[in-house]
Amino acid sequence: MIKRILWFVIGTAVGVYAVTRLKKRAQVLAPESLQQSAEKVASAIRHFGDEVRAGMAERETELRDALGIDTADSTQREGDR
Repeated sequence: MIKRILWFVIGTAVGVYAVTRLKKRAQVLAPESLQQSAEKVASAIRHFGDEVRAGMAERETELRDALGIDTADSTQREGDR
């Protein structure tokens, strides 16, 4: 008898929690919220892309300096003239 009451209380608590979460999710998925969320995601993706490109350019410069590619290219160009 005690086990049944305990499981009933646990089931009720889980049900109340699920309904509360679903209500919050429904509010988040309202059309206005969807538009704002999409704008935030798009902005974050653009920012990430910009950061990746900046990091790639910085790393390429580091590698060129480490390998001496820029100096080799400039000496070859001067020799071609």
